Amino acid sequence: MDNKISISEYKERIKKIQNTLNQRNIDVLVVFGTDCEPQNLIYLSNYWPQFETAAVIVPKDGKPALVIGPESETFAKEFSTIEKIFRIIEHRESSEPNYPNENLDTYSEAFDYVLNGSKVKRVGISGISIIALPVYEAIVNSSKSAEIIKSDDIMINLRMKKSKNEIELMKQSSKITSKAFEAAKNNIKPGMEEVEVAGFIAAEIFKNKAENFTFAPYVLSGHRTNQAISRSSHKVILENEPIQLSFGCRYHNYSSSIGRPLSIGKMPKKYKELVKIGIGVQEKVISSLKPGIEAKEVFSKYWDFLIDKGYSNYFLYGPCHGTGVMECEHPFLESDSDYILEEDMTFQVDIFLGDNEFGLRFEDGALITSKGADVFNNIYREVIEIQH
Repeated sequence: MDNKISISEYKERIKKIQNTLNQRNIDVLVVFGTDCEPQNLIYLSNYWPQFETAAVIVPKDGKPALVIGPESETFAKEFSTIEKIFRIIEHRESSEPNYPNENLDTYSEAFDYVLNGSKVKRVGISGISIIALPVYEAIVNSSKSAEIIKSDDIMINLRMKKSKNEIELMKQSSKITSKAFEAAKNNIKPGMEEVEVAGFIAAEIFKNKAENFTFAPYVLSGHRTNQAISRSSHKVILENEPIQLSFGCRYHNYSSSIGRPLSIGKMPKKYKELVKIGIGVQEKVISSLKPGIEAKEVFSKYWDFLIDKGYSNYFLYGPCHGTGVMECEHPFLESDSDYILEEDMTFQVDIFLGDNEFGLRFEDGALITSKGADVFNNIYREVIEIQH
């Protein structure tokens, strides 16, 4: 099992959940996840499903259990830090095979195991916004008259601050991402398709032993740079046009990301001015990230900068979001954010500015320390015009 978080740290996470369950008088917490939203599963069990969905069941006392689909048993046994595993058909892949010859488990059996035969009265669910309907129905039917409680905040609060081990893995992940940026910058040429440049990124990420992307790399050029969420395409990259690189990797399950605008040859004048604004406002936000400050105060500094420079019409969302197992996780930093920044919180300082013509993203990971922000990627926060 390839794992950099200790078994004792996984057990401590479970114990913290159980303390909360007892405080709230919740019998079990069902933590649901998928291939694209695996963060809570990874955090509790080191298991990341593929094709199928999965869940971790945490009782208020005793041992947890991992729930998987019918086909993933040997896969789960290799990676899971949780020993007890149930195979339940409602977690099967979306093509819905029936597995008529398999002896599968049920949620009734899983609840009976984790509760040592006690009746389940109150079930918390984390992942309520993404849970598959068949899984939800199986939980409801198995717990009969039990009360179902939306409990996403349990996992959100647990994962908000990072341990020393987590921070180290995020820094290592960021180093790999920086190397991949250098590879893309050094190999990009006019006449290449965007997907070809993504290939240089992929090669460097895997060469340096990261196990996956944080998301499919964005190599965007020309008018496509105004897409806040996107994918690399077969568009041919031209000289003297805006180009946006945004990508990251997962190293031992922990994410990193970098975003940088650039051009091959001379950058269009209007775009260069926008790039300078992006640099300035990201630096303003980074300098504001300190323990004890209200999140909305950081947003105010970001917003005042854009207003003062006349670029508020390029705004789409707040300048930071949490990061860790997922590249984008709680909490977002917005105008109505009412939390206080604390040491050991980690953020992506994610500045996206765009209009109908083009856009850009400056993005870097950062750790909140007693002295301010420790930025994971401090490379090329500048106007990048590649000469070839």
